[in-house]
Amino acid sequence: MNINHKAKNAYRTEMKRADAKAITHALIKWLDNRYQDKTITTEMSVNTSYGTKVADVVISNGHAIAFEVKSDFDTTTRLNEQINGFSEIFEYVYVVFWKERFSIEELNLPTNIGAVEAYWSKNGTLHFNLIKKAKINRFLTPVVVGNLLWKSELEYFLHLKNTITKKSHDKSTLVNLFIKNYNKQESVKIFRFIIKKRFEKGYLAYQQVKHTTDALRAFIQFKTDKDYLLKLQA
Repeated sequence: MNINHKAKNAYRTEMKRADAKAITHALIKWLDNRYQDKTITTEMSVNTSYGTKVADVVISNGHAIAFEVKSDFDTTTRLNEQINGFSEIFEYVYVVFWKERFSIEELNLPTNIGAVEAYWSKNGTLHFNLIKKAKINRFLTPVVVGNLLWKSELEYFLHLKNTITKKSHDKSTLVNLFIKNYNKQESVKIFRFIIKKRFEKGYLAYQQVKHTTDALRAFIQFKTDKDYLLKLQA
């Protein structure tokens, strides 16, 4: 009887452990209710001076905000590089951590990084609590934005400045033209805009299935809308 009792307790404990997928799914629901007029996406890859980093969740709602999830199964080995890299790109960066595994003191986050704790509620659902607000990063530059843009986006924004481009122009040429034509403030607005429009199709697909187990898959299936600029110009 004692052995069975211990086995049941071990099983219940294991079931209460939350992996990154479960936390991400619940986090997106939480953000969806928390913010208005936004686009949300998952697993957004960005090039930083710390290498290529993948933000678990990104939201554009007038600002570009990145969320890094640290679940019950994660470590903080790469955390500093991740949040420092994200700070070069995104205006606000948050770490979402599993309360039963990490503490805010243990994470020792820089002053600009926000923190959200994740935990099981008494009714068995995942809850979140904002415990530290992020401070705005102002490191994004026209050089960084230019390199993040697709070739078609570079051509689109250069045409808005009445800058002539040629089909023979490679991306590096277009980036150089972008840097000459757009200042820092304009570049930040463009970055917010492209996040919102690139990933809008995936976010709308998510809205259709957000109460099902296929919700996260919708973001992957409709990851980016390569034709969003054509729709804008139609």
